[in-house]
Amino acid sequence: MKKYKLLIILLLVTNPMPIKAENIISYSANLGGLKIAEIIYTVDLKENNWNIKTDIQAAGLVDKFVSFNFKAESKGWLEDGRLKPEKYNFYYEIKNKNKSREAIIKYNDGIPVSVQANPPYRDNDILSKDDLFKYGSNSSDPNSAFVVSGSYENPCLENSRSFDGVRSYEIRMSKRTKKGKLMINETEYETSLCRGSFNPIVGYEESDFLETASERNSISYWYKYFEKEKMWVPLKFTIDTPIGALVVKANKITNNNDKE
Repeated sequence: MKKYKLLIILLLVTNPMPIKAENIISYSANLGGLKIAEIIYTVDLKENNWNIKTDIQAAGLVDKFVSFNFKAESKGWLEDGRLKPEKYNFYYEIKNKNKSREAIIKYNDGIPVSVQANPPYRDNDILSKDDLFKYGSNSSDPNSAFVVSGSYENPCLENSRSFDGVRSYEIRMSKRTKKGKLMINETEYETSLCRGSFNPIVGYEESDFLETASERNSISYWYKYFEKEKMWVPLKFTIDTPIGALVVKANKITNNNDKE
């Protein structure tokens, strides 16, 4: 059950010629030195329209106990340097528990207006339109919440807020940044180190994991600025947990940038 909760937290981003920029980042997630998941994160920008995909697969011993698969995709546009979502959909499956769900959120001017899920949400997981507006305003979909707009010279200045139609959280940043370097697949990248804490807003049950992640500076991000996408994307992040640090680090970056 603790491994399952940890995966839930993990789910815990002008030119005269049209430019298409795509970066595919592969990550490994480790807890206490043991691999628990593989993640592929794809950022695709074409002019002012963006598309972000996330694919998470349980790995190692976790895969034997929780055969977990999660896929998500979001689309939207850039407005004044900010990412505004238009649609977010996801699918997850826990094979050894015969459990799955797919859902789609539609937005109007960046604010969620409808949530459709199969199987349908029940009880407290069903939010009214007023609640969708309340928790969805000034929030990102879970995919784009992973990145920081390039309108910030310092990615630590933005408190990242996410809402998936049921759950909402905010990463409260400490505002201080530290320049550094990160080696990935024999390539050195310039990064900005930011620290923050996890602040659950709605939809989360109390747990030791959330309590630890909510402590000051319990989360660290190593952001790299991607010029063509005009986004800060973390190449590494860590989350303190009661059983050790969860470390998610990129192991491969593929650039598919071209002009059409």
